[in-house]
Amino acid sequence: MTDIDAPVVIIGAGPVGLATALVLGRHGVRSVVFEQYDGINPHPRAHIVNTRSMELFRTWGIADAVRADAVDPAWANTILWKQTLAGEPLGRIGLVEGPEDQLLRRIQASAEQLISCAQDRVQQHLLDAVLAQGMATVRYGTTVVEVTDLGDRVDVTVQGVDGRQTLRSCYAVAADGATGGLRDTLGIPMDSSAVLGHQLNIYFHADLSPWMREDPALLIWLINSASPGLLIGMDGAHRWTFQRSFDPAAETPQDYPPERCAQIVREAVGTTELDVDIRSVGPWTMTARTAETYCSGRVFLVGDAAHQFPPTGGLGMNSGLADADNLGWKLAAVLRDGASDALLDSYERERRPVAVDNARHSMLNAIKMAEVGIGPETTRIAARLESPDPAVAAAERRRIAEAIPPQRPHFDALNLEIGYVYGAARHGDGAPFPATDYTPIATPGARLPHAWIERDGDRVSTHDLLIPGFTLITGPEGADWADAFAESGEDVAKRTVVFGRDVTSPDGHCPELLGIGEDGALLVRPDGHIAWHSAEGSTPASALATLLNATEQSA
Repeated sequence: MTDIDAPVVIIGAGPVGLATALVLGRHGVRSVVFEQYDGINPHPRAHIVNTRSMELFRTWGIADAVRADAVDPAWANTILWKQTLAGEPLGRIGLVEGPEDQLLRRIQASAEQLISCAQDRVQQHLLDAVLAQGMATVRYGTTVVEVTDLGDRVDVTVQGVDGRQTLRSCYAVAADGATGGLRDTLGIPMDSSAVLGHQLNIYFHADLSPWMREDPALLIWLINSASPGLLIGMDGAHRWTFQRSFDPAAETPQDYPPERCAQIVREAVGTTELDVDIRSVGPWTMTARTAETYCSGRVFLVGDAAHQFPPTGGLGMNSGLADADNLGWKLAAVLRDGASDALLDSYERERRPVAVDNARHSMLNAIKMAEVGIGPETTRIAARLESPDPAVAAAERRRIAEAIPPQRPHFDALNLEIGYVYGAARHGDGAPFPATDYTPIATPGARLPHAWIERDGDRVSTHDLLIPGFTLITGPEGADWADAFAESGEDVAKRTVVFGRDVTSPDGHCPELLGIGEDGALLVRPDGHIAWHSAEGSTPASALATLLNATEQSA
């Protein structure tokens, strides 16, 4: 048995596992991350980094690096449907050509915007940040073979280059993905969900500029009988993935050697002359399901270990990153600041309803895509498009062209990205959480609204005011709140920001947006969500210490 200088063990060094380590480190808690593979998987999978994730990356100091690796917006803002890449478009969605009010709402909602950056690149930037921080040890080529919860600790047995070793820690975090197995070992069931299909993801390098130069697009759905599927530009240059249907009952990835995959790509492009470098092939299952509980004793689930969505909506990795941020600060509060274990119960209570909403939205998107030839109807629709009867083919093209614009909500779900409110009744009454029509609201459980303000002559976001701790923001007459806050929570990292003293709102809009007026205040948790709010100084400022303590204990 080995006691390690890391109270948290993280199983899995994917984006969510690394994010968990990074958040813990920001709060002064060490961790060790075990990854069975020898390094970052070069096979790009997820690629959408949504608004909330970019806000987290901004806070963690890696937003600029991730943005530099992102696809050019000229590519990312267009979605195409074609028969083959070389063919004429069946229809398109231009994301910057939507309703003006929706575009303005998205631009004004955050200092950051949704981007497309391949998962392996995102993962590299997270790893670089973790290693630079120096609070976590990342051990590749090490398989976790057993996790034993002993009530007052967790023993983790691993197998690596140095043989088998059992490590003792306070908590374990399962970030081992959809197929990692630890969730099943713990006996945590998933809610039932039908499998929408099985897919094969072919990652390849090729020069597709002859077909993309004049009409670039991030996603191109190809509907034909020879090689239907989805083409994704991972860097807008030479890295691509092609997703196609796969039948695990009749075939295996070994049935797709590089020569066959190259031919599949050529048929999808619509040319016999193309140099294709197949890099890797991976199968995956399209489903939507959520773990019935997010923890078993001292072991917590994050990311795909806790929830799996169809990619139709780009919410999978992004939901996991927010999981990491939520769980990370709470573990740190218990381990470092002496908060009650009851605080950890709020992780599932807050994050699982968000996953349920995201799963529902992603599932509905996937079902709706059948109207435009994606899914079980592909063969029939492709046959009509390729009909020898010109009238039949023309009619099908018109039908698809009319069905494409209603797919826009699939690609713009701002309210799901940043509008969820922890503890809100709409997350518990079974009603769908609306994907669009985001409205900033300063209420407990909501993410702190973004607004541009001035600090020391610089234009910053309200999010730039936050620290790895609790932040109190008050109106100009909030001195009593500031004094009470300074005297409370001696062991808690905290900052006070007073409008008119520390920051200013040039247009006067921010205090109104935050609902704090002249003498009100709000308290922001370490994850950027509002813990408590007072519109005016009617609550005795001396009660703030009690409020802060209660917030830290139970969120």
